[in-house]
Amino acid sequence: MTDTPPDWVLIEAAKRTNWIFPVDCIRDRYSTLSDAFRALCDMIQKYEQPPVDRKALCAMEALKYADPGVIGWSERAAIRAIELWEEGFGRD
Repeated sequence: MTDTPPDWVLIEAAKRTNWIFPVDCIRDRYSTLSDAFRALCDMIQKYEQPPVDRKALCAMEALKYADPGVIGWSERAAIRAIELWEEGFGRD
């Protein structure tokens, strides 16, 4: 039985082949898919990195400007993270 790659690989391969199927559908049928699609998945997994989690990236950036000595710093950091997300921070 063929090992199914991580979801990020399946999603990227689906984008490149213009497939609009949900990732769970691709995952469930992976072993029956074409050799070409599975080879594409292998190449993506081998030579590429998973996409950056933009939510985590925004939170880490916001925390750079947070001052734990100030009352309400965590709320301000959370608000700044949301602002960064809405501004598109970390988007390709």
